[in-house]
Amino acid sequence: MKRIFLIATLSTASLFYSCTSSLNTYAEYDKNADLNKYKTYSWVAPGDGNTDNPQNQQMEMTYSKLVLYASNDCLKKKGMVLDNENPDAIFKFGMGIDAKMAYKQAPTVSVGVAVAAPGYGYYGGPGYYGGVSVPVSGGQITEHRADEAYLYIQMFDTKTQALLWTSGARKTVDNNADTQKNLTLALQSIFSNLKIKHKVK
Repeated sequence: MKRIFLIATLSTASLFYSCTSSLNTYAEYDKNADLNKYKTYSWVAPGDGNTDNPQNQQMEMTYSKLVLYASNDCLKKKGMVLDNENPDAIFKFGMGIDAKMAYKQAPTVSVGVAVAAPGYGYYGGPGYYGGVSVPVSGGQITEHRADEAYLYIQMFDTKTQALLWTSGARKTVDNNADTQKNLTLALQSIFSNLKIKHKVK
């Protein structure tokens, strides 16, 4: 099992393959593996993936019941069966916050100025008052926090401990958001990338 933890720690993905609103999701899988041969599963204990980050580890423990409940519901709809005794596959989840800063530049205010064009007579021809825009203010760059919450699910072969599939989601933190709703939507999006479908009993 320690090897599974090591693989999970080293397996990271930063390329987003799809985007739903402000929720960015990605998925990677072993193209040589037949995922449909996996029918039963179990979970790695929550919190084991973030032992180097106590805050993220605590977050995993806090939301573990919600994540596992929603995940099991998604897997049940795919016809998979929870089996803690002899599972075909093992799932692991990880979550946390990446501290980030964002930078925004204020728009530059431009003022139209009339400029005389010599050589066109008293009233001037076309372009006598050539309108040009002169930047007079603005353009300041401001800095603000834009922390991102992330959640990922990984699937391993129980016997070989090989990483078969991983999918995750990222979203800018919104303190006014409904965490339970966002987690449920994120998990539904993540598991939609798992191409497994068994007959539901």
